[in-house]
Amino acid sequence: MKKSLQLFLSADHLHAQFMASGKIATQRDFQNNPGGHADFSDFLKAVTCPAYLLVDLIEEDFRQETVPHLMGNKRAALLKRKLEQFYRGSPFHQATLLQRQKSGRRDDDILFSALTNPSLIKPWLDIMLEKQVRLAGIYSVPQISAPLVKDHPSNHLLLISWEKFSGLRQTFFSGHRLQISRLTPIYAELSFHEAVVKELARTFQYLKSLSLLPPGQILDVRILCHRNDRDLLQAELPSNPDMRYDFADIEEIGKQLNIDHVFTDSNASQIFLQHLAAHPPKTQYANASHTHYFQLWQLKQAMNVASGVLLAGSLLWSAANLWQSSSDATAAESLKAEAQHTLSEVQKITATFPSTYAPAADMKSAVTIIRKLNQYAPAPQDVLQPVSTILDRYPQIRLDDISWKMSATEPVAANTLADVPAQVITLKGHMADFANDYRGMLNYLKNFQDDLAGEGYQVAELTKPLDVSPSGSIADNREASKNTLDFSLKISRRPPL
Repeated sequence: MKKSLQLFLSADHLHAQFMASGKIATQRDFQNNPGGHADFSDFLKAVTCPAYLLVDLIEEDFRQETVPHLMGNKRAALLKRKLEQFYRGSPFHQATLLQRQKSGRRDDDILFSALTNPSLIKPWLDIMLEKQVRLAGIYSVPQISAPLVKDHPSNHLLLISWEKFSGLRQTFFSGHRLQISRLTPIYAELSFHEAVVKELARTFQYLKSLSLLPPGQILDVRILCHRNDRDLLQAELPSNPDMRYDFADIEEIGKQLNIDHVFTDSNASQIFLQHLAAHPPKTQYANASHTHYFQLWQLKQAMNVASGVLLAGSLLWSAANLWQSSSDATAAESLKAEAQHTLSEVQKITATFPSTYAPAADMKSAVTIIRKLNQYAPAPQDVLQPVSTILDRYPQIRLDDISWKMSATEPVAANTLADVPAQVITLKGHMADFANDYRGMLNYLKNFQDDLAGEGYQVAELTKPLDVSPSGSIADNREASKNTLDFSLKISRRPPL
């Protein structure tokens, strides 16, 4: 983790901090009001690194369902249908595989969850999208809590933590898999240890009422806290045969995670924030439109790495040639005497060869062509950068594959150098978020091609997302898969005259 922006969102507050080499560089706090939104917008002007948004909200719902074990498009369609059924009013939802059952049909146990009050997130997210922040994802505290209990032997465990900005979080795990989580705000008149004592009894009864805790089963309780609060909790928690208490020292956990922060109380916000940036989960609440600029940044990074690999390969090849030349120079001295001895024989043989004289004009033409090729041989980054810039303006075009080559057989456009090979780029991608608006989709792709042509590219359609030609057929498109929205283009360009 080099540089990142970590954001912690509660109902009425946003905490932001820059991280550099694992250490906190700067921190800012913003209130959920117009003034706080304006300050946050100004704050993002200097942000160029990836951002991670961690939320801790009461309005987070969890539902466990058993669904048939499917693969590919069928599985995606099933999960999408379930999410729309449960959380139609929120775009911030996800489905996490808990386990595959070992008997019967071997169905999948899936945990569906969502942030059910989008209005708490949307103002901050809109600002980040406006500023083109590279948002890696939207995560929640329960979602990233599992590593804190993975070493605990209990199959029925309640993790209790306190986050200064949001309140007391209680997350229940069954077999080390997240089942349900509750957040309770802590007000000024109630201390941390008092809130734990008060809310623990309620949560125990809540778990019993949902039948999440089998009859007679002891509930193990792991409390993440500072040593000062641990002493108070040990004195005030009631002795209960149905519960076992386990205290996790927040300072020790901070050392294990190499967190450069001094813990003076039981606030676990830094534990979750820095663990998230170092080990973000695969599933999260953001969709592709929210992480668009992060994906573009990853694509540019990959292009830069590819350019670096090509450059390193060229340098190694040159170094090998120089080393070989040095070795040859040493061996040349030992061969010099033998060369002189055989020179007379060589002259006799070459005298019998036909004349191979090359006119000066031909030699001049060859040198001119070589110099021109060297002058117009572009670096991969110079070839791909204009295409990447245009892709930034079309977020509904998703790039799946890109390839590049030089070709002398491409048609020659007007006002371009005919004697220089063309740069040929093949793009493969798909169209997203158009629903059934096929006309809008085709116009969107046409505008993209026009912008490429405006940059001097010759654009040829290899495959279309929808064939509307007289020979095409669209009668079965209602049953077609999302792959019908795939397309591929060939774009080429020669240097101008």
